[in-house]
Amino acid sequence: MQRAIILFMLAVSGGPLTACGSGGGPSHSTHPPSAGATGASAGKPHSQAQAVAFARAVNLTSLDLPGFTVSSARETETAQEKRLQHSMLACAGSGGSGKGFAAESSKNFELKQQILDLGVSSEVSVADNPAAAAGELAAIRSSRVKGCFTRYLTQLFKGRQFGGGTVIGISIASGTPPAPGTAGGFGWRVTVPLAVHNLRVAFYLDILGFVDRSARVTLFSSGALRPFPAAIQQQLFSLLLNRAKENTP
Repeated sequence: MQRAIILFMLAVSGGPLTACGSGGGPSHSTHPPSAGATGASAGKPHSQAQAVAFARAVNLTSLDLPGFTVSSARETETAQEKRLQHSMLACAGSGGSGKGFAAESSKNFELKQQILDLGVSSEVSVADNPAAAAGELAAIRSSRVKGCFTRYLTQLFKGRQFGGGTVIGISIASGTPPAPGTAGGFGWRVTVPLAVHNLRVAFYLDILGFVDRSARVTLFSSGALRPFPAAIQQQLFSLLLNRAKENTP
């Protein structure tokens, strides 16, 4: 599911969905800059290389996550999943409009101890200009986009079983995490309830991010049985926020 969400976030930016980087999922997406594309604040042109360097300077690394390890899991897509993705992107109105400039995702990190099962990663997307990035923020916050993605996840998990449990519903709650000094933040919590015999458990995926100048920075964190710890999540979000402010996309 996390891979599908990263694809969706990249699609909102209007950029292509190619994957060829170092992360555990889709990790590097680029698009040639449009004529006259400018940087976020000083009006100076930025190159694809500069955008990628910014993304890598901001993204999470192993040093940021003591106790976590890099996930070795690799996801594959079925023909049905590809069809559902195409329908989702059409619903969300993504047409590869050329607004996307470059995107990089971190590796996927995990922590598994007894019943503890946590995952976390980040993704940085750089648009051609701040106006395009602001458009991404508005799209992510819109009820239409959230509705498209809710329907996609519902269809994706319909009738499936995981660890002996059957998915019984999908819900997405939205919010606006504070991101001072930026154009604004966005937040989603995806809850996937499972019926395991006579018990009900859940898988949680939190998507927190912000837009700063021409960049969109997103933190993905997941937890089985219980959400990703809020204190660690806030620490990582603040780390990404500070790095974005210290660097120029």
